[in-house]
Amino acid sequence: MSYGLTVNVLQEILPLDYVLAASSIRRQVTSLGRRLEAEQATDALQQAEVAASVGSSEIPEPSPIRAVGIDGGYLRRAGHWRRQDGWFEVIVGKSLRDQDGGHSFAYVHKLERRPADRMWNFLLREGVQPSQPVTFLSDGGDTVRIAQLGFGDRGEYVLDWFHIAMRVQNLEQMIKGRPAHCDGPTNAALIKTLHGAKWHLWHGCPRPALRRLESLGWDLEAEASPEEAKLLGKLEEFFVYLDNNRHFIVNYGDRYRHGEPIASGFVESAVNQVVSKRFVKRQQMAWRPRHAHNLLQSRTAMLNDQSGLTLNDGIPPSPKKKTIALPPSQPPVWRGLQ
Repeated sequence: MSYGLTVNVLQEILPLDYVLAASSIRRQVTSLGRRLEAEQATDALQQAEVAASVGSSEIPEPSPIRAVGIDGGYLRRAGHWRRQDGWFEVIVGKSLRDQDGGHSFAYVHKLERRPADRMWNFLLREGVQPSQPVTFLSDGGDTVRIAQLGFGDRGEYVLDWFHIAMRVQNLEQMIKGRPAHCDGPTNAALIKTLHGAKWHLWHGCPRPALRRLESLGWDLEAEASPEEAKLLGKLEEFFVYLDNNRHFIVNYGDRYRHGEPIASGFVESAVNQVVSKRFVKRQQMAWRPRHAHNLLQSRTAMLNDQSGLTLNDGIPPSPKKKTIALPPSQPPVWRGLQ
């Protein structure tokens, strides 16, 4: 819903004795977003001082959150009519807890100069102490991976298994649609090699998996057919993806057997709540990065049920009415009595 439609709805449902303007709503949301960021930074600083005064034990206690998932989304930039040019990225994160649904945070990637500090403040607000280990889950993208780094040596970075499995499934479907050649390997042999690479990835062995994928690429010929050329391109893309994230590939089978998270599906739901429903889906709205950043702070605060945030925070205050001082009234004078 745009700011203009928001004004119409508020005037319909609220007993306001003054006229709202879309620009007033936008300024109020900007002011609210800045205030929320300042309050969150202050709270995180106070918790860090308390943690430093208490001190940390040699054996860290378990973290109050099971994992932190990070994902990204794209918003259309105002002033750009071409779809491929006018987009900027938004980073969304969410904590995974056993008791409740967890809390979320979001920011515009290009406006955040120190994403590690924002992550640090978020973890402090979640009750995570510096000595407690944290598991970070992401899809392996460059921008979302930057938000994870810098927390410390006790953090465990895990590449989302769902994205790996989906890429393998896509390659398998492309192999099945590849025309068979008399002088080359059969499609069944190629699928067997691909499944062998997936087995190594599931058990946290990226190097043998990369070698199998490399041998699979040697068995393909780009000149054989358009389908095989497309398959080879996707295979090379998957190889680079795994090579860039090989340090974040863990033993997924062992984590799964112990009930530890291996996929970041919980943060994808947060992306739909924070970004898609308000900014993208079923809407053709364009945003300036700074305005979108401030609105993201308000939306995450409402989703997190942050105390002290009410409906009045998003509505401009009513303008003060000017009062005219009247002279004191005097009793009437009857001329007949003078």
